[in-house]
Amino acid sequence: MEHFVIDRLRASLQDRVTTPVDEAYDSERVTFNAMVQRRPAVIVRARSEDDVVAAVIAAADLGLPIAVRGGGHSVAGHAMADGALVVDLRDMRAVSVDSATGIVRVAGGALWEDVDTAAWAHGLAVVGGTFSDTGVGGLALNGGIGWLSGIAGFTCDNIIRAEIVTADGERAIAGADGDPDLLWALRGGGGNFGAVTSFEFRTIVPGTIMAGTLSYPISAMKQILRRIAELAASAPGGLELMADIGRAGVTPDDERQIEVGVCLPGDTDNAAAVLRPLRAGMPVLDDTVRVMSYPEIQTMNGRIPFGLRHYWKGHFLRALDEPVIAGIVESLETHRGGMGGILLESIRGRANIEPEGGAAFGQRAATWNASALAIWEDATLDDAQISWARSAAERLGVSSLTGAGYANYAPVDETTERVRLAFGTERFARLAAIKARYDPGNQFRFNLNIAPG
Repeated sequence: MEHFVIDRLRASLQDRVTTPVDEAYDSERVTFNAMVQRRPAVIVRARSEDDVVAAVIAAADLGLPIAVRGGGHSVAGHAMADGALVVDLRDMRAVSVDSATGIVRVAGGALWEDVDTAAWAHGLAVVGGTFSDTGVGGLALNGGIGWLSGIAGFTCDNIIRAEIVTADGERAIAGADGDPDLLWALRGGGGNFGAVTSFEFRTIVPGTIMAGTLSYPISAMKQILRRIAELAASAPGGLELMADIGRAGVTPDDERQIEVGVCLPGDTDNAAAVLRPLRAGMPVLDDTVRVMSYPEIQTMNGRIPFGLRHYWKGHFLRALDEPVIAGIVESLETHRGGMGGILLESIRGRANIEPEGGAAFGQRAATWNASALAIWEDATLDDAQISWARSAAERLGVSSLTGAGYANYAPVDETTERVRLAFGTERFARLAAIKARYDPGNQFRFNLNIAPG
């Protein structure tokens, strides 16, 4: 039976079906986190929705669970799974823009650089992540904190329609012309409900944007943290702040410092006054803030190459208060080796408000997302780096909103309890009921899993 099903797939998809005996197998199963070395039974590189349907039906015939690979950037390695059939969407990257309606249609395997370039050609933008080579699907389905979140919410809030292939190989539509409950679930509920083959996003016209990075010495950590906490509490809602505390560049030898990224759309006349607290009386080492296009802003953080080792863990915070600041300082004092640090992302403005129709995402009352990012190369440092990240996350948790962190930065060993806490009891129960309708056998289980209710 197994050979028959594989042969049937290969008859239509040719060399886009990879199994462990094929020469390309090891290169096809590579993902972002070098600690994740999983061995799927079959990898199917889809180029169309029909290919996805064929792959899902084959998985059922083979009795295999299903993993979905988009950009492959998951720290937890959800894109690959031992003994699973992987639906690999990386060749499905088409993006089309309807400038009249402001709607962008995005294929399931697109990267944010694909979306940013296409939309900006019309003066439009979709709230994406903060790395342009991140996959659209994974980021959007689990939340999506971006440079424009203050004026447009999370990425998931801006999904207005999606098409998915469910566990039985059927096509389903999430949205007003399909199932509104499924749209609600996809807005933060992750990849639990099927393989999303296309998204439709609403866009915004952000106008002129002032953005850039201000760098400071690591010795000024407490001063900087207090200053950005004060600024986030008083600045216009559109201001987005992201502070990279102590993380080195792409090699451990790069100098550690504090980098505060800022993005202020549509208020450039007052930008100097808004950002004055980051400059006045502060030990600024470098200041790159200027008028930027949105695609430029999306590349400010550069790229984190595949092949490094990662363990990330954090909390959504009630406040960036003195206990958290003390915890960050203590964590950085104990950090040795690697390229990691603490990442702070402000949650402000529209991000604190649910979109029309609601969203499964459940951390609206947070003011910051705080994450300990352990990033290193040497496998002999695994235990020490993981231990540091866990300890740092525990310190951050002193002001945790719910006891849970951000799904897109979840570690490989994220617990079911933390997943429940991220949604809360009512949202989790609703998600479980929707899961039972679309994936009663939990075929799509390689995610922050919500078991069928």
